[in-house]
Amino acid sequence: MRIRIIALIFIAVLTCFGVVESAPTSPPPEVDILTVGALLPLHGENSNYGISARIALQIAEEDINKLFSDLSRTIRLRVVAVDTQSDPEITLKALQELQSQGIKIMIGPEQSQSLARVREYADQNGVILISCTSTASSLAIANDTTFRLAPDDATLARLLTFLMQRDDIKVLIPLARRDLWADDMLSATKREFEGKEGIMLEAVRYDPQTTNFSSQLNLLHTLVENATKGNSTDNVAVYVSAFDEIVTILSQAIGDPVLASVRWYGNDLTNAAISQNKTAAEFAYSVHFLSPVIGGSCRPKYEQIKKAVFNETGREISSLVANDYDALWLIAYAYLLAGSDEARAFKLAFPEVAKRYRGEFGWMKLNEAGDLKDVPYTIAHLKKDNDTFQWVPYAIL
Repeated sequence: MRIRIIALIFIAVLTCFGVVESAPTSPPPEVDILTVGALLPLHGENSNYGISARIALQIAEEDINKLFSDLSRTIRLRVVAVDTQSDPEITLKALQELQSQGIKIMIGPEQSQSLARVREYADQNGVILISCTSTASSLAIANDTTFRLAPDDATLARLLTFLMQRDDIKVLIPLARRDLWADDMLSATKREFEGKEGIMLEAVRYDPQTTNFSSQLNLLHTLVENATKGNSTDNVAVYVSAFDEIVTILSQAIGDPVLASVRWYGNDLTNAAISQNKTAAEFAYSVHFLSPVIGGSCRPKYEQIKKAVFNETGREISSLVANDYDALWLIAYAYLLAGSDEARAFKLAFPEVAKRYRGEFGWMKLNEAGDLKDVPYTIAHLKKDNDTFQWVPYAIL
């Protein structure tokens, strides 16, 4: 009902200004189909998110088209999803495939490394990209054709540093994947953490395709052991920059008393998979693993998406999947306002719509770089109930 009322008002305003024509009586005009591409990692290291995002987009497509039908509007949205396989080069080919079909507006890519590979091509070829999860600070570029519905990493690094300082962490030992997102996250955190007189050691890095983390965990063991010789274990923490492989890392760390002696922090917004793996969750629970999620209180549509994803996949979802749902609504409204899917008109309309749109977790106003400006973060930890684990709020920042 909330969306329907907002849409009625929004379309009425557009009609008054002549952007949207009044619904004709007869004969009925042809349906205007806006096809939107979706560059989703349906296979590979971030496939859990990609599959969930596809379900969220299906729900959004149904909701939007039903609303337009109820309002006797002729516009309909159609989403065409292409699998990027979590690979930057395949992502570029997927974008070009959608572009060859005449598609000019695309949701994704969702990984910063893949977005970095295609951003310049999209900008030069008039393709609009709306990424729902990319947060690398180096991609916060003004006046390009890329918009991001998540804040860049500088914001999260500042908030996590505040939390660590509150928790009296003095030495931070990073474990991080080797990619653009982790590079930016580590740089931002080091700047913030050492600016607060903390010590951040050189990161233990790994290739994103790694499945056996024994050598990295052995090195991490040594670094933690050395750090705790001159400090209390309460003042030392492990800081992990990982995607879905966090499940494997935590599962392989279990049984190491040194690694279990200090607190662990995560900085990825898609750590929902941890609670679904008992071994990983047990270790995360033992080290009081803290992980950020977007948003404070959620809205009813998010709960519907969450249930739909669980029914289809048996998995919990990342809160960022709500961005995919909101992205399609924003595209629909911006298309009505612009009257076109051409990049020049659409890139002017999109921020105007976003600053007046309230999404599933809050207002969607963008900053000068086209990234989400203000966002509430919830830092979550695991609650154990018999043999099940659930993320619950630890702090709202």
